[in-house]
Amino acid sequence: SPYIYTHQYTPHLSTYADSINSPVHLMIYMFFTSIIAALIVPALSLTPQDAHSFIREDVLSYGADITSSSLCSSYACCNISQSESCSISTMPKDESTLVLPGGDTRCIFSYSTPFAFQVIPGVTDKVLLYFQGGGACWDEGSTRAGLCTTDSSPQGPSGVFDRSNEENAFRDYTIVHVLYCSGDIFGGNVVRDYDDKDGVPVTQKGFNNAQSALDWIVLQQSTGALDSTLSSLVVMGCSAGSIGAQLWANEAVKNIKWSQAAVIPDSYAGVFPEGSQGPLIYEYGMCTVAKGFINDENYAKCLDETLTLQDINAEFIAANPDVPFSFIQSKTDAVQISFYMSVAFSMNMSPLISPAEFYSDVNDIFEGYNVNKNFLTYLVDGDQHCFTPLNVYYSADAISATDNGETSTQQLMKEW
Repeated sequence: SPYIYTHQYTPHLSTYADSINSPVHLMIYMFFTSIIAALIVPALSLTPQDAHSFIREDVLSYGADITSSSLCSSYACCNISQSESCSISTMPKDESTLVLPGGDTRCIFSYSTPFAFQVIPGVTDKVLLYFQGGGACWDEGSTRAGLCTTDSSPQGPSGVFDRSNEENAFRDYTIVHVLYCSGDIFGGNVVRDYDDKDGVPVTQKGFNNAQSALDWIVLQQSTGALDSTLSSLVVMGCSAGSIGAQLWANEAVKNIKWSQAAVIPDSYAGVFPEGSQGPLIYEYGMCTVAKGFINDENYAKCLDETLTLQDINAEFIAANPDVPFSFIQSKTDAVQISFYMSVAFSMNMSPLISPAEFYSDVNDIFEGYNVNKNFLTYLVDGDQHCFTPLNVYYSADAISATDNGETSTQQLMKEW
């Protein structure tokens, strides 16, 4: 069961490239990356070129060949309007429907698809609110380099989305999948001072996107399309969506009525270069929408550019003692290490971090959360990035993503 407190934490020692306006941006980026690589190869098993490749590979894994005009010709869609609420009661069970909320929601580029969230109806008393991954674009360089997804791209039937797998504890849940196309870890509210390839300012409204999905769930409960009190609410997400799940956990458990709830962030512990998180959060425009979303102390930190993801989690985990916050994390996640290096490089900070140092930092973060009895973690040896949207969710154990219990006596992830 995802609700059983089975693993209390113990510290261990052990998009698209066509968005580039000019090839000069990428040439300059790769030139300086090569210089940094030459300097730090002796200290790292991962070079900046590797980091860029890992991120691009991860981002492209989410992308389908979808355009603004083809989205609703490829998938069933429902557009919310004054006369259309897109009730889940009208959607076919176990099939995907994309809900387009319109309004102040949008994807990052003027030519991106509309923002949508994916609904897969199941039983009406259980909801999995899932935040999609897909990189991050935090400045002009990362945006030009294509380090985030830029279109709404629905999830296929794998991992916890596999309705046919009897081992899937979530196979009968109603899934509300918040698609990721804003590049801002579901917290942005900003119009940038640089343009997309059509000369329109890059705009990141991930906060509004996530809020629209939550508002829709609340409406479904109030109209009786979903049970007035859910027997089970699970908030989950992978990669950038892991941060999304962490950011939106408190709002979800406050506004959705439930009997049991759990928060399961997959593959983003939040190891960042020291001093980088506060400016990144501020530049995403999160402080413009954060008053009341976080407490006054953290809001003041936001305005001072010192707020961290760890501050937010410390607040939310402590505020919800009856809700397990259960983190899934590889000990040397290659994509997380890659983002650490890329952020450091973009902010003129040292990109030096070894896998051992990364794991030590993860332990430091989790040790801070472990003062709360409702904090849990499932740690996996290796560098796998993301489990829950992939079929390795069924084979992962503490030894590796693919060990499948062969050399481990502990619970498999799917059982935990």
